[in-house]
Amino acid sequence: MDEKQAITSVFDLVATKYDNPSLRFFPVCADKLIDYAKIKPNQKVLDVATGTGMVAMAAAQCLGNGGRVHAIDLSENMINQAMANLKHAGLDNIDFHVMDAESLEFKSNYFDVITCSYGLFFMPDMSAALKSWLRVLKPGGKLIFTSFAPSSFQPLTEIFMKNLAEYDIVPPTPRWLQLAEEDLCKQILVDNGFEAPQVTQAQLGYHLGQFNHWWEVIQSAGYRGLYELLPQEHRTEFESKHRFEINKLKTEDGIWMDVQTLFSTASKPE
Repeated sequence: MDEKQAITSVFDLVATKYDNPSLRFFPVCADKLIDYAKIKPNQKVLDVATGTGMVAMAAAQCLGNGGRVHAIDLSENMINQAMANLKHAGLDNIDFHVMDAESLEFKSNYFDVITCSYGLFFMPDMSAALKSWLRVLKPGGKLIFTSFAPSSFQPLTEIFMKNLAEYDIVPPTPRWLQLAEEDLCKQILVDNGFEAPQVTQAQLGYHLGQFNHWWEVIQSAGYRGLYELLPQEHRTEFESKHRFEINKLKTEDGIWMDVQTLFSTASKPE
C-alpha cells in the first residue's frame, strides 16, 4: 500500500466517527475559515479534503442559489458521510466528488475561492497539489488553508508517541509539522505560484472533560492510523497505560487540548 492509499484507508476507517464532540474544533475552524475567505454570493468554491463537509456547508450558506461548492476527498467513506450531513443541512448547492487533490479534474481558471481545512499536509506531494489548485483558480482568486502549530495537541501527542514506543512502534514525525510555522506556509505558497501570502493564527483549543474524550480523538482522526499498528493483544494494556499518563494532566477544568491553528491565504496572480 502506498502512502496515499494508507492515508485514505485511515480516513475511510474513521469517517463515521469524525463528527463527534471531542473533535469540535473542526466545525469551529470551518466557520473561521469561511470568515477569512470572505466568500461572496454567486461565487464558485472548491473545498479540498472536505472530510464530512463542514467547510463546504459553511461556504454554501454564503453563496446563495447562484453560487456552487464542489467538495472533494480521496476517502469515499468521508464523501458518503458528507452527503448524509448535507441531507440534514437542507442545502442544494454542493457537489461532492471522490478526487485526488494532487491532480484535479476541473477546467482551468474556474474557481473564485479554494479552501482546505487541515488537509494539505496529508498530501504526499504538496507542491503538485498547490500547482493543480493554482491551475483551476481564476486569476485574482483566493486560496485559504489551515494547518496546526507545533503546540497543537501537546503534550497529549508526546505522551501518545512515548507510549507507542514502549511497544516498539516508532511513529513518524507528525505530518502537520511541514506547515507548522508561518514562514513555511508563506514559502510553499510563493514557491508554487501564489502571491501576497498572509498567515493569521487562532487558538481553537478546549478542555476535554475526561480521558475517554481524548481516546475518542485518537480513535476518530488521523491518530487512528498509528493506533492500528498496535497488535490486538497489546491494546487493552496500552489504553490502561495511556489513561494513567493522560490523567496526570487533568485539572478541575479537565484535560486541555491545544489546537493552535494557522490560517494561510494567498492569491493567484492577475
